[in-house]
Amino acid sequence: MTILKRSNLRPNPADLPDNEARLIYERFDIASNEVIVDGQPIRWEEIEEVEVAPAPRAAGPAGWLVRNLVHGDERYHVGLYFGRSEAVLPNISLNVARFVVQAVAYYAPLPVRYRGPDGLSPTVEEP
Repeated sequence: MTILKRSNLRPNPADLPDNEARLIYERFDIASNEVIVDGQPIRWEEIEEVEVAPAPRAAGPAGWLVRNLVHGDERYHVGLYFGRSEAVLPNISLNVARFVVQAVAYYAPLPVRYRGPDGLSPTVEEP
């Protein structure tokens, strides 16, 4: 089982490009005791798992247009799982996905399982 390694470095949205920082401020509002994801408050200690998955794209010309002209890069969905609930940030850039994962690694006081691409935040393997 892969666990996010606790981080001592707090991610800063100001380090992101303006459009990505704006998305963080609008959809992932961080406070010391909770995060508000699209209006849904989640206490940091409730987060049990984070999953990052590539956003699916349609094959053919429509998928190409969306990928290359609308978004311009690969997109991801990030899910935060807590209790029997989930909060998902769909169609976000890799930079924003990295920010979300690193924020959880910094703020969450309990171990958080991680599924997704390597390198977004340090992880450790637990039996």
